[in-house]
Amino acid sequence: MPYSATTSTKRPFMPRTNTRDGASTAGRRHSASPPPSLDLLRTAFRTRAVEAIERLAEAATPEALADALSAPTGAGSVARLLADSAALGAIGDLEPMADAVARGAQRRSDLAKMAGGLLTASQMGAALGGISRQAVDKRRRAGQLLAMRAGADWRYPAAQADRDGTVPDGLSSIIQAMASVSPWVTLDFLLTPDTALGGLSPLNALRRGGALAATVQRMAEAGIVDSYG
Repeated sequence: MPYSATTSTKRPFMPRTNTRDGASTAGRRHSASPPPSLDLLRTAFRTRAVEAIERLAEAATPEALADALSAPTGAGSVARLLADSAALGAIGDLEPMADAVARGAQRRSDLAKMAGGLLTASQMGAALGGISRQAVDKRRRAGQLLAMRAGADWRYPAAQADRDGTVPDGLSSIIQAMASVSPWVTLDFLLTPDTALGGLSPLNALRRGGALAATVQRMAEAGIVDSYG
């Protein structure tokens, strides 16, 4: 009679190994090694980051170092130094993607400056007329405010808040139309002047309303954005 999986009473073979006290270890699962501690990961990251920054500083020109130090934050200084071709060559042999990373970092730094800074939820709430940070978070989740990840938190481009504590009509539609791309790409789109808008940025065109705002909406829906990655 041919073997049938539904009628067979055979059991799969499982090797048995006795421990010193005679107890069976058949089927025993070996526990996985515990993941590295957070402190260990932080130490390892700091070591690698410091090594890279030291190489950048050694290769950078005095002009590049002065320009880097003019940035308002430490992260901005690193981004500017990464954009320097001489300094970048010092780490290019270690990281083939360094050039692309540097361009992205520099562009994000530039965009943050163009946007008037990136605000915390509390700061954004104050800019929007004194609403709570919970209300700001609710608007972000509803796609009514643009925000970028900052670790476990969010940061909001200041430029999206008008002086009267409102946001431009149609902004939420643009954010939602571009939900499939990075918020940095959306910010780049909103802040970059376009000849199709008479030299205005899409964000300022939204403030004008009418046909200009409609053109911005069509551009966003058609995916006419200059994505830097």
